[in-house]
Amino acid sequence: MIGVYIHVPFCRTLCPYCDFNRVRIDGAPPDAFVDALVREIDAFDARREAETVFLGGGTPSLLAPGQLDRILEAVRRRFDLKAPEITLEANPDDVTETLADAWRATGVNRVSLGVQSFDDAALRYLGRRHDAETARRACRTVAARFANWSMDLIYGAHPPASWPATLTECVSFAAPHVSCYGLTYEPDTPFGARAREAIDEDTALACYRRSRELLAGYERYEVSNFALPGFRCRHNLYYWRNLEYAGFGPGAFSFIDGGRSMNETALEAYLARPGRKAERLRLSEREIRVETLIQHFRLSEGLGRDTYADRFGRELGADFGAVLRTLMQRGLLEERDGRFVPTESGFELNNEIGLALVD
Repeated sequence: MIGVYIHVPFCRTLCPYCDFNRVRIDGAPPDAFVDALVREIDAFDARREAETVFLGGGTPSLLAPGQLDRILEAVRRRFDLKAPEITLEANPDDVTETLADAWRATGVNRVSLGVQSFDDAALRYLGRRHDAETARRACRTVAARFANWSMDLIYGAHPPASWPATLTECVSFAAPHVSCYGLTYEPDTPFGARAREAIDEDTALACYRRSRELLAGYERYEVSNFALPGFRCRHNLYYWRNLEYAGFGPGAFSFIDGGRSMNETALEAYLARPGRKAERLRLSEREIRVETLIQHFRLSEGLGRDTYADRFGRELGADFGAVLRTLMQRGLLEERDGRFVPTESGFELNNEIGLALVD
């Protein structure tokens, strides 16, 4: 099985904190982009079984229904879809009843809403183009049509004191899946020059812990992701379990047959040669094993000795016993029934686990 990612880089406004590959546009994406994307998908060099399709961005909800249908038909031609989870990321101010119905008609069965906050001051700080009431309407519209949907939230925006109220309102919508991400001030973004405005580490940790408390009815199955039973994001689990995925669109990444590649990021270059790789990297077996541990230790399920042995034909303790013992001594991991899983400190200081594994 494989996961399929499709990058739609277009946005009506460029959020000042975002460092993803994106291009500002006023209307729907140009048909020339959809043409290129379909050509790239059709040219994929091996027919594979896939169980997830994720349209991310950018703002995939800017696609006209006919454009979305063309893209998904191309995916169906090239991949054998097995009871697929098909996710579309959407901005709240794009959501209408008519458009949500059209998404369902194309086969989309999961919508990920970029709510970010239910506080108008925080939304203005983040440079979002919707307000809290628009987000509420979008949540109601999506919830009425999709049993499986997700809400993205960001903590750390000013005023940080608004975070508990946003979480409380989030719970009132009973979204089956919630993602809570800390605001980052990336160097190559407008927010990069405003890094002095970032909340301090103690406040950020308090916000993170508040997420855990107020989303107590959810399973925190990954560092930043919470789900009701049966509603984990199947696509993102491909990344967190370090499994294979194929990426299409400008700047999209793929991980197939032990190699990682990245498409051309510039839109004009992509349109001229869709699927041309700007980067290719062949990973060693050791690098794949290390990355597998790093990713699995973002998950509440951790990594089992049997899972590792089945995948690599080796014993986990023989390959990583010393570092695993060190991480347990530091209180970041613990072993339960043959599985190494992150502790509460391991969730809060997850980067420390990764650093120890690559040291």
